[in-house]
Amino acid sequence: MEPGTGYLVMASHLPLKRITATVRFFRAVSAVRKQLATVEGLIGYTLRAKPLARDYWTLSVWTDDTALRAFMRTPPHVQVMTSLRPFMEPTKFVTWTTSAADGRPSMAAALEHLATG
Repeated sequence: MEPGTGYLVMASHLPLKRITATVRFFRAVSAVRKQLATVEGLIGYTLRAKPLARDYWTLSVWTDDTALRAFMRTPPHVQVMTSLRPFMEPTKFVTWTTSAADGRPSMAAALEHLATG
């Protein structure tokens, strides 16, 4: 991250309804990770997985909201969101802004924002 530049951080909680959806979920994650490798505006991302608990969290940093929205509307992500919807419990998404002076966002910060957002 560049000093003096603002960034958009997005965190999500993606709980599955059933453990049997885990393979489907990981196939989707694989496709989205390939997309993330080439997407414009991504600074970084991580996935936290607790498969036996059926809980997944993402944390990503973007140059701006435009870059994040473009990623979300582009295949395969847009199809993954639709195809997984029947297998998901209610999901939660939060965004906030950060800068290089704030340091790299952590999963602990993401979990806090999800709990309070």
